[in-house]
Amino acid sequence: MATTLSCTVFRVKKLLVLPATLLLTGCTVMDVVGPRPNKEIMALAKQAAADRTFSDGPAINPWRDLRKVQAEQLRDEALRLCGVDAHGETPSTCDVTFGDTDLPANADAEALLHRTVLAVDNVPPESVDLVVAQAIDAVALTPVRLESVNGELTAGDGDSDAVRAMADAEFRLQYGLSLALAHADDGLRARILDLRDSSRDRVTALGRLIPGGAEELVPEAGYELLVPEPASLEEAAELVSTLQRDLITQWRSVAADAEGSDWMTAAIRLAAHAQQS
Repeated sequence: MATTLSCTVFRVKKLLVLPATLLLTGCTVMDVVGPRPNKEIMALAKQAAADRTFSDGPAINPWRDLRKVQAEQLRDEALRLCGVDAHGETPSTCDVTFGDTDLPANADAEALLHRTVLAVDNVPPESVDLVVAQAIDAVALTPVRLESVNGELTAGDGDSDAVRAMADAEFRLQYGLSLALAHADDGLRARILDLRDSSRDRVTALGRLIPGGAEELVPEAGYELLVPEPASLEEAAELVSTLQRDLITQWRSVAADAEGSDWMTAAIRLAAHAQQS
Protein backbone atom coordinates (compact mmCIF):
# COMPACT_ATOMS: atom_id res chain seq x y z
CA MET A 1 0.00 0.00 0.00
CA ALA A 2 1.52 3.30 -1.04
CA THR A 3 2.20 5.85 1.70
CA THR A 4 0.34 9.14 1.27
CA LEU A 5 2.07 12.51 1.27
CA SER A 6 0.39 13.38 4.56
CA CYS A 7 1.77 10.21 6.13
CA THR A 8 5.24 11.09 4.87
CA VAL A 9 5.01 14.56 6.36
CA PHE A 10 3.85 13.13 9.64
CA ARG A 11 7.02 11.09 10.06
CA VAL A 12 8.84 14.26 11.11
CA LYS A 13 6.30 15.05 13.80
CA LYS A 14 6.76 14.12 17.40
CA LEU A 15 5.05 10.99 18.65
CA LEU A 16 3.27 13.04 21.32
CA VAL A 17 0.93 14.50 18.70
CA LEU A 18 0.20 11.11 17.16
CA PRO A 19 -3.54 10.77 17.93
CA ALA A 20 -4.56 14.17 16.52
CA THR A 21 -2.34 13.85 13.49
CA LEU A 22 -3.65 10.43 12.66
CA LEU A 23 -7.18 11.78 12.73
CA LEU A 24 -6.25 14.59 10.38
CA THR A 25 -4.26 12.55 7.87
CA GLY A 26 -6.08 9.25 7.85
CA CYS A 27 -2.83 7.38 8.65
CA THR A 28 -2.63 4.43 10.98
CA VAL A 29 0.03 3.83 13.61
CA MET A 30 1.43 1.05 11.44
CA ASP A 31 1.97 3.52 8.58
CA VAL A 32 4.40 5.38 10.82
CA VAL A 33 5.94 3.03 13.36
CA GLY A 34 5.41 -0.33 11.65
CA PRO A 35 8.17 -2.85 10.94
CA ARG A 36 10.85 -2.06 8.38
CA PRO A 37 12.69 -4.60 6.20
CA ASN A 38 15.86 -5.96 7.76
CA LYS A 39 18.66 -3.79 6.35
CA GLU A 40 21.17 -6.63 5.96
CA ILE A 41 18.68 -8.88 4.19
CA MET A 42 17.81 -6.03 1.84
CA ALA A 43 21.48 -5.30 1.18
CA LEU A 44 21.96 -8.94 0.20
CA ALA A 45 18.84 -8.79 -1.97
CA LYS A 46 20.16 -5.72 -3.79
CA GLN A 47 23.50 -7.44 -4.36
CA ALA A 48 21.76 -10.49 -5.79
CA ALA A 49 19.67 -8.26 -8.06
CA ALA A 50 22.82 -6.44 -9.19
CA ASP A 51 24.54 -9.72 -9.99
CA ARG A 52 21.54 -10.70 -12.08
CA THR A 53 21.12 -7.33 -13.78
CA PHE A 54 24.72 -6.50 -14.60
CA SER A 55 26.10 -9.98 -15.41
CA ASP A 56 27.55 -10.43 -18.87
CA GLY A 57 27.58 -13.72 -20.69
CA PRO A 58 25.49 -16.01 -22.87
CA ALA A 59 21.73 -16.26 -22.78
CA ILE A 60 22.01 -19.39 -20.65
CA ASN A 61 23.88 -18.13 -17.61
CA PRO A 62 23.64 -20.25 -14.43
CA TRP A 63 25.06 -17.46 -12.24
CA ARG A 64 22.55 -14.91 -13.50
CA ASP A 65 19.67 -17.38 -13.16
CA LEU A 66 20.69 -18.35 -9.64
CA ARG A 67 21.07 -14.78 -8.46
CA LYS A 68 17.64 -13.89 -9.84
CA VAL A 69 16.09 -16.63 -7.72
CA GLN A 70 18.15 -15.64 -4.71
CA ALA A 71 17.11 -11.98 -4.97
CA GLU A 72 13.48 -13.09 -4.89
CA GLN A 73 14.13 -15.39 -1.94
CA LEU A 74 15.71 -12.55 0.02
CA ARG A 75 12.83 -10.18 -0.69
CA ASP A 76 10.43 -12.88 0.46
CA GLU A 77 12.50 -13.35 3.60
CA ALA A 78 12.39 -9.61 4.33
CA LEU A 79 8.62 -9.67 3.98
CA ARG A 80 8.35 -12.74 6.19
CA LEU A 81 10.39 -11.07 8.91
CA CYS A 82 8.10 -8.04 8.84
CA GLY A 83 5.10 -10.23 9.55
CA VAL A 84 1.49 -9.26 8.86
CA ASP A 85 -1.02 -6.89 10.42
CA ALA A 86 -4.36 -7.74 11.98
CA HIS A 87 -5.85 -8.11 8.50
CA GLY A 88 -3.20 -10.60 7.40
CA GLU A 89 -1.49 -8.08 5.12
CA THR A 90 2.10 -6.93 4.98
CA PRO A 91 2.48 -3.57 6.81
CA SER A 92 2.89 -0.62 4.48
CA THR A 93 6.17 0.28 6.18
CA CYS A 94 7.72 -2.99 4.98
CA ASP A 95 8.70 -1.75 1.52
CA VAL A 96 11.05 -4.16 -0.27
CA THR A 97 10.99 -2.47 -3.67
CA PHE A 98 14.08 -0.97 -5.26
CA GLY A 99 15.23 0.04 -8.73
CA ASP A 100 18.40 -0.40 -10.73
CA THR A 101 19.75 2.91 -9.44
CA ASP A 102 19.73 1.44 -5.92
CA LEU A 103 21.96 -1.49 -6.86
CA PRO A 104 25.67 -1.89 -6.09
CA ALA A 105 28.20 -3.13 -8.60
CA ASN A 106 27.89 -6.80 -9.50
CA ALA A 107 30.02 -9.30 -7.60
CA ASP A 108 31.35 -12.81 -8.09
CA ALA A 109 30.99 -15.92 -5.94
CA GLU A 110 34.14 -15.16 -3.96
CA ALA A 111 32.91 -11.68 -3.09
CA LEU A 112 29.52 -13.10 -2.19
CA LEU A 113 31.14 -15.61 0.15
CA HIS A 114 33.01 -12.85 1.95
CA ARG A 115 29.89 -10.68 2.10
CA THR A 116 27.82 -13.53 3.52
CA VAL A 117 30.23 -14.26 6.34
CA LEU A 118 30.16 -10.58 7.32
CA ALA A 119 26.37 -10.46 7.09
CA VAL A 120 25.48 -13.39 9.36
CA ASP A 121 26.04 -11.36 12.53
CA ASN A 122 23.50 -8.78 11.37
CA VAL A 123 20.66 -10.93 10.05
CA PRO A 124 18.09 -12.55 12.34
CA PRO A 125 19.17 -16.02 13.52
CA GLU A 126 16.32 -17.63 11.61
CA SER A 127 17.65 -16.14 8.35
CA VAL A 128 21.20 -17.49 8.65
CA ASP A 129 20.36 -20.84 7.03
CA LEU A 130 19.05 -19.05 3.94
CA VAL A 131 21.96 -16.66 3.40
CA VAL A 132 24.57 -19.38 4.00
CA ALA A 133 22.75 -21.80 1.68
CA GLN A 134 22.75 -19.12 -1.01
CA ALA A 135 26.50 -18.65 -0.65
CA ILE A 136 27.07 -22.41 -0.91
CA ASP A 137 24.98 -22.66 -4.08
CA ALA A 138 26.82 -19.70 -5.60
CA VAL A 139 30.29 -21.02 -4.78
CA ALA A 140 29.31 -24.45 -6.13
CA LEU A 141 28.76 -23.01 -9.62
CA THR A 142 32.51 -23.00 -10.29
CA PRO A 143 35.23 -25.49 -9.30
CA VAL A 144 36.16 -25.10 -5.63
CA ARG A 145 39.87 -24.83 -4.93
CA LEU A 146 40.41 -26.50 -1.58
CA GLU A 147 43.84 -24.92 -1.31
CA SER A 148 41.92 -21.89 -0.04
CA VAL A 149 40.89 -23.93 3.02
CA ASN A 150 44.01 -23.35 5.06
CA GLY A 151 45.21 -22.07 8.41
CA GLU A 152 44.39 -23.30 11.91
CA LEU A 153 41.14 -22.06 13.34
CA THR A 154 41.29 -19.38 15.98
CA ALA A 155 37.65 -19.80 16.97
CA GLY A 156 36.33 -21.65 20.00
CA ASP A 157 36.17 -25.34 20.70
CA GLY A 158 32.80 -25.59 19.00
CA ASP A 159 34.31 -25.06 15.57
CA SER A 160 37.19 -27.45 16.22
CA ASP A 161 34.66 -30.07 17.28
CA ALA A 162 32.72 -29.42 14.07
CA VAL A 163 35.89 -30.01 12.01
CA ARG A 164 36.36 -33.41 13.63
CA ALA A 165 32.67 -34.25 13.28
CA MET A 166 32.76 -33.51 9.56
CA ALA A 167 35.92 -35.54 9.11
CA ASP A 168 34.06 -38.42 10.73
CA ALA A 169 31.13 -37.82 8.37
CA GLU A 170 33.51 -38.01 5.42
CA PHE A 171 34.97 -41.27 6.74
CA ARG A 172 31.44 -42.64 7.09
CA LEU A 173 30.81 -41.73 3.46
CA GLN A 174 33.99 -43.48 2.39
CA TYR A 175 33.04 -46.60 4.35
CA GLY A 176 29.61 -46.72 2.73
CA LEU A 177 31.14 -46.21 -0.70
CA SER A 178 33.42 -49.21 -0.13
CA LEU A 179 30.36 -51.37 0.55
CA ALA A 180 28.66 -50.16 -2.62
CA LEU A 181 31.79 -50.78 -4.66
CA ALA A 182 31.41 -54.54 -4.34
CA HIS A 183 28.17 -54.45 -6.35
CA ALA A 184 29.01 -51.66 -8.80
CA ASP A 185 29.21 -51.84 -12.56
CA ASP A 186 31.79 -49.83 -14.49
CA GLY A 187 29.75 -46.63 -14.46
CA LEU A 188 28.92 -46.74 -10.77
CA ARG A 189 32.49 -47.78 -9.94
CA ALA A 190 33.80 -44.63 -11.64
CA ARG A 191 31.28 -42.54 -9.73
CA ILE A 192 32.26 -44.13 -6.41
CA LEU A 193 35.96 -43.58 -7.01
CA ASP A 194 35.37 -39.92 -7.89
CA LEU A 195 33.31 -39.40 -4.73
CA ARG A 196 35.91 -41.17 -2.61
CA ASP A 197 38.75 -39.05 -3.99
CA SER A 198 36.77 -35.84 -3.43
CA SER A 199 36.01 -36.91 0.12
CA ARG A 200 39.67 -37.60 0.80
CA ASP A 201 40.54 -34.15 -0.51
CA ARG A 202 38.08 -32.60 1.93
CA VAL A 203 39.55 -34.57 4.84
CA THR A 204 43.00 -33.31 3.86
CA ALA A 205 41.66 -29.75 3.85
CA LEU A 206 40.01 -30.28 7.25
CA GLY A 207 43.34 -31.44 8.61
CA ARG A 208 44.84 -28.04 7.82
CA LEU A 209 42.34 -26.40 10.19
CA ILE A 210 43.31 -28.07 13.47
CA PRO A 211 46.53 -28.43 15.46
CA GLY A 212 48.23 -31.69 14.64
CA GLY A 213 46.90 -31.77 11.11
CA ALA A 214 45.34 -34.68 9.29
CA GLU A 215 47.13 -37.14 11.56
CA GLU A 216 44.52 -36.37 14.20
CA LEU A 217 41.70 -37.23 11.82
CA VAL A 218 41.50 -41.01 11.60
CA PRO A 219 38.50 -43.20 10.75
CA GLU A 220 36.88 -45.65 13.12
CA ALA A 221 37.36 -49.35 12.52
CA GLY A 222 33.86 -49.49 11.04
CA TYR A 223 30.65 -47.53 10.81
CA GLU A 224 27.03 -48.49 11.25
CA LEU A 225 24.91 -47.28 8.38
CA LEU A 226 21.27 -46.29 8.78
CA VAL A 227 20.32 -48.32 5.70
CA PRO A 228 20.93 -51.99 4.88
CA GLU A 229 24.10 -52.98 3.10
CA PRO A 230 23.56 -53.28 -0.65
CA ALA A 231 23.10 -56.68 -2.24
CA SER A 232 22.62 -55.60 -5.86
CA LEU A 233 23.65 -52.95 -8.36
CA GLU A 234 20.39 -51.06 -7.81
CA GLU A 235 20.80 -51.06 -4.04
CA ALA A 236 24.44 -50.01 -4.37
CA ALA A 237 23.45 -47.06 -6.59
CA GLU A 238 20.74 -46.05 -4.12
CA LEU A 239 23.20 -46.24 -1.23
CA VAL A 240 25.68 -44.01 -3.04
CA SER A 241 22.99 -41.42 -3.75
CA THR A 242 21.74 -41.51 -0.15
CA LEU A 243 25.21 -41.18 1.34
CA GLN A 244 26.11 -38.25 -0.88
CA ARG A 245 22.80 -36.48 -0.30
CA ASP A 246 23.06 -36.89 3.47
CA LEU A 247 26.63 -35.62 3.49
CA ILE A 248 25.67 -32.49 1.55
CA THR A 249 22.81 -31.84 3.96
CA GLN A 250 25.17 -32.19 6.91
CA TRP A 251 27.74 -29.86 5.37
CA ARG A 252 25.12 -27.19 4.71
CA SER A 253 23.88 -27.42 8.29
CA VAL A 254 27.38 -27.25 9.76
CA ALA A 255 28.26 -24.21 7.65
CA ALA A 256 25.19 -22.34 8.91
CA ASP A 257 25.99 -23.29 12.53
CA ALA A 258 29.63 -22.16 12.41
CA GLU A 259 30.65 -20.01 15.35
CA GLY A 260 33.61 -18.20 13.84
CA SER A 261 34.06 -16.50 10.48
CA ASP A 262 37.12 -18.58 9.56
CA TRP A 263 35.29 -21.86 9.99
CA MET A 264 32.15 -20.57 8.28
CA THR A 265 34.22 -19.52 5.26
CA ALA A 266 35.93 -22.90 5.14
CA ALA A 267 32.70 -24.83 5.70
CA ILE A 268 30.92 -22.98 2.89
CA ARG A 269 33.75 -23.87 0.53
CA LEU A 270 33.74 -27.50 1.66
CA ALA A 271 29.96 -27.73 1.42
CA ALA A 272 30.12 -26.35 -2.12
CA HIS A 273 32.89 -28.83 -2.99
CA ALA A 274 30.78 -31.74 -1.72
CA GLN A 275 27.77 -30.43 -3.60
CA GLN A 276 29.56 -30.30 -6.94
CA SER A 277 31.22 -33.74 -6.52
